[in-house]
Amino acid sequence: MKQRLTNLDPREYEHPFDKRALDTLQGTKGLDTLVRKFYEYGVERIFNIQLTSSNLRVTQSSFPKLYEIFEEARQILNLPIIPALYIVRNDLLQGATTGVDNPIIALSSSAIDSFSDDELLFIIGREIGHIKSQHVLYYEIGTILPFLSDILGAMTLGIGSLVSIGLQIALLQWKVMSEYTADRAGLLACQDARVATSSLAKIAGLPDKYFDQFNLDDFVTQAREFQGYDEGNYNKVIKYLSLISGEQNWSVGRGNELFKWIDTGRYKMVLDRDTDFGKPPPIKPPIKFCPNCRLRVPPTLPFCNNCGQRLL
Repeated sequence: MKQRLTNLDPREYEHPFDKRALDTLQGTKGLDTLVRKFYEYGVERIFNIQLTSSNLRVTQSSFPKLYEIFEEARQILNLPIIPALYIVRNDLLQGATTGVDNPIIALSSSAIDSFSDDELLFIIGREIGHIKSQHVLYYEIGTILPFLSDILGAMTLGIGSLVSIGLQIALLQWKVMSEYTADRAGLLACQDARVATSSLAKIAGLPDKYFDQFNLDDFVTQAREFQGYDEGNYNKVIKYLSLISGEQNWSVGRGNELFKWIDTGRYKMVLDRDTDFGKPPPIKPPIKFCPNCRLRVPPTLPFCNNCGQRLL
C-alpha cells in the first residue's frame, strides 16, 4: 500500500537546479513581454484545442484501470484539482501537460503500452509534479519556442525580436532542470526506486523485447558515472546546442540526479513526512480564562491560580 503524502508541498522535493534556472530565466530580458504575447495571441488555447479535438479522454468508464492509476497518483501527491487526462497516439514514451489554470495531462499511447502500472504512476506523477510546481506556463513557452521566431516573427506580431539567444538558452536550460523536480515527484508517486529506474531506462531507449534481459543495475551505474553540469564551458556549449537543435530526454543525467537525491536521504525524509513542510504544525493548547476573576490561567491547571475557582 503506497503512502499518501498528506499536505505535500512542492518545496519539499523541488530540485535546487530547477530553482536556480528559474531565477535566471525570470531575470532574463524579454521574458515578461514574451509571456504577455503568449497569452495575447492565445497560444495556450491552441494547445488545448489541438489536444482535446483529436485524442481520447480518459474517464472512469472509458479506461477504468488507467483512471484508477491516475487518481492514485493524484491522491498520493496531494493534488487538490483533478486535471483532465487524455491519450495521444505517438511513439514517444512520455507524458505532457498543458493548461495553466485548467491543466490537461496527456499520455502517449506508446507509454501506456510500454510501461507497467507502477511505471505509469511514475510517469503521471511527473506531470503532477510539473503542475504542483507551476511549471506549465514556461514549459508551454519552451515547447513552442523554436517556432516563435520563424512563425510568429514572420507574422509581424512583434514576438520574433523578443526571442533572443539568451532567452532561448535560459528557457531550454530551465526546461531540463525542471525535469529533475518532475522525476522526484514521479518517484514519490510510485515509491519504488527500481520502478523509477526501469521507467528512465525505457525512456532512454530500452526496447520492450529486451526488457526482461536487461540488467537495471547497468543503467544505475551508467547514470551514476554521468558527468553533470559542473563541466568546462566547451561541454556546456555542446549541451546547449543539443538542446536547441532537438528534443532530448536526458534520462541518464536525470537518473544521476535522482539517485543523488535518494542517496542523501532526502527522498526518505519526504516519504516519512520528516521535512519542515511535511510536519504538521504544532498544536497550541487553548487559551483559558477564569470565569470568576477573568484572569488568564495556564491551560494545564484544573483550578485558577489566582482565585481558586474550579475550571471546567
